Amino acid sequence: MRRLGICLGIAVFAVAGCADMSDDIDTARGPAITDIVTPFDTALVCLDGIIAREAIFGVGRIPDNTGRRVDSASSEFLITAGAGDIVQSALFKAGVTVVNRRDMGTAVMESQWGIRDLSTQLPTMFAVTGSISTLDFVPASGFYANIGGFGPRGRKGRVIVGLDMSVTDTRTGRIVANVALKKQIVARETGFETARVIDNVIVELDFGLSEREALNFALREMLQFATFELLVQLMPAEKWSDCAEGIDPSIGRVAGVGTSADDRVTEPDDIPTNAALMNGNDSEPLPNEPAS
Repeated sequence: MRRLGICLGIAVFAVAGCADMSDDIDTARGPAITDIVTPFDTALVCLDGIIAREAIFGVGRIPDNTGRRVDSASSEFLITAGAGDIVQSALFKAGVTVVNRRDMGTAVMESQWGIRDLSTQLPTMFAVTGSISTLDFVPASGFYANIGGFGPRGRKGRVIVGLDMSVTDTRTGRIVANVALKKQIVARETGFETARVIDNVIVELDFGLSEREALNFALREMLQFATFELLVQLMPAEKWSDCAEGIDPSIGRVAGVGTSADDRVTEPDDIPTNAALMNGNDSEPLPNEPAS
C-alpha cells in the first residue's frame, strides 16, 4: 500500500510536469507595491518651504567603506550600494533644489556630440558626501538546555552600523555641516525541541521563531535622519525646532557634545552661503531661471 502511494505521487508529479508550458499560470502574490515610508519622513517634509530654492544641493559619493562582503568568494558588499540615491530622495522630500551629480553620463555625452552646452547646468552650492564607515558584528549570547529529550533554546546577536556624512560649501571647499550616526541591528531566535520514542519510532519535533531588523531599511532610516540633521545644522533653531518634534527620540536622536544642530549651527555672517537658507522660498530665482 505504501509503495502504491509513492507510485501515485510520482505519477501525479510527472503529469503536472508535462503540462503545456505555453499556458499562463497564477503565481503567488504578496502585499501591494507601496512607497517607502520611514519615521523620518514627517520631519523631512516639514522642512519643505523653509529652505530657500536657490540653495542648490548635489549628492556625491557615499560608498560602503566597511569592506564587509557577503562571503569570501563574493564581490557583493553586505551594505547597499545605493546610499547616495537614498540621500538624494531625502533631499527631494525636504523640498530643496537638487541637481543630478549621481550620473552625468547623458549630459556629458551630449556635450561631446555638440548638441548640449554644459554651461546651462545649474551649479551646486552644497555637496553632500560621506561613507558607511562601520559594520561590527557583536558576539551573540544565548542558551540551550535539553533534559529528558526536551528543552528550550534562545540566542541574540547585534550588528552595529555607522556612517559619517558632511555638507561641503562647493565654492570654498569648507565643510559646513557634519554628522556621525550609529545603529544597532538586533537579531533574536527562540525555540524548543523534543524527541520521543513512540511505538519504537523516534519522533523529533523542533519549533522556533527568529527575527532580525532589516539591515538595509535601517540604513535608509539612518541616511534620512542624517540628511535632516545636516540640513538643520545650516539653520537657526527657530527655523527647524517644530520639525524636529516629528522625530520620536526612541527612533532617532542626536545628543552628543558638539554633534547636534543646537551646538553646531553657524551664524550666517560666518558662512555667507548659509544666508540662502534663512529666507525661505520667497527669495531670488535660481541661476539661469527667469524671474517671474
